[in-house]
Amino acid sequence: MTEFTRRATLAAAGVALTAGCLSGAGDPADASTTTDGTPGSESTPGKTARLTETTTGDWIDHASNSPDPDHAITVDNDADEAKTLRVWVERDATGETVFDRTKTVEPGHEFTAYNLEDANPDGVEAFTVCGELVASDSTAGTLTTTPTERTTADAERRDCATVETSECYGRVHVTVQADGTPQIIYAIC
Repeated sequence: MTEFTRRATLAAAGVALTAGCLSGAGDPADASTTTDGTPGSESTPGKTARLTETTTGDWIDHASNSPDPDHAITVDNDADEAKTLRVWVERDATGETVFDRTKTVEPGHEFTAYNLEDANPDGVEAFTVCGELVASDSTAGTLTTTPTERTTADAERRDCATVETSECYGRVHVTVQADGTPQIIYAIC
């Protein structure tokens, strides 16, 4: 692809992406065109649409401050052998453990372990989700450090992430990777 063609393609993609930043919300009385594209006036019947510009920053700010506690925490094992994984969730404001479960997960198996909605959060709250490899199901409760006291030695057997109960966050995945190490993956805007 020539330099000119690549630049033209990138410019066209940029225009296409920014087109999604316009919405039809607003006061119809302020509209300048009708929904069929003809100029609007008091004598023109029909619905009118007002195009307002919304920035990405505005959208993220709104989503970050809008409560949405429905965030499932799923567990899956991408390793070639069964792994025993402890998953726990702490409410950051109080340090309370709202979920703690240890389970052996077969290779290729995935299940929903918990949903932050079950913690009955008050608006937008922060929760720390952790996954730790352990020796067996019987070792629940043998954790010697808290999520905030993570050490370098823990890095190969534990991963933690803080998520919030806002519209900005999505599902949280606690995954045993192919190399046998745990990893927390989550969606955020």
